[in-house]
Amino acid sequence: MKILVIGATGRTGKHVLAQGAARGHEITAFARRPELLTDRGGLAGVIAGDAHDLATVRAAVQGQDAVISAVGGSGIARTLITAMREAGVRRVVMTSSRSVPATRPRLAVTLAWLFFRAAYVDLARAEGMLQVSGLDYTIARATMLNDKPPAGRVHIDFEDDATGGAAQLTRADYAMALLDAAEDAALAGRAMGICGPR
Repeated sequence: MKILVIGATGRTGKHVLAQGAARGHEITAFARRPELLTDRGGLAGVIAGDAHDLATVRAAVQGQDAVISAVGGSGIARTLITAMREAGVRRVVMTSSRSVPATRPRLAVTLAWLFFRAAYVDLARAEGMLQVSGLDYTIARATMLNDKPPAGRVHIDFEDDATGGAAQLTRADYAMALLDAAEDAALAGRAMGICGPR
């Protein structure tokens, strides 16, 4: 697949680039600061730009089979939806947070919303935009991320509250799940919760 990765220089995005190239995909990195990509081996291309800029995103999505947005937000969702509709590119996977729909554990969710309310409200807005976009979207709601070595597996469910798995998830395993989602047409139109394995 030809996959455009938005937020390619982020801590999750870098894993998506490396793993995607290792799987044999034609990966194009999209980043505001592409100079941070010290290892470009295996990449099909690198595009410098801001994902809020429609003209740049419009050019970047041309000819792609899918987009993985390793950074979420309503501004990015807006430009992606417009650009992808125009280009006829339908498959998009966007990151979000497990805390956006969660109600349990109550104390942890309440504290998360207390400290990150503005970010979660924006992610909820982005999710809603994707859900009515007409695109073949998958929303990937991660639990708390860390930079530990990958386990090579994750717990996935489709409920508001986690049905299992660990509270923490490595970014490498999250990247694996994002790529798995992009490859799996059955996940189009779904919002999935992703936790670390037990």
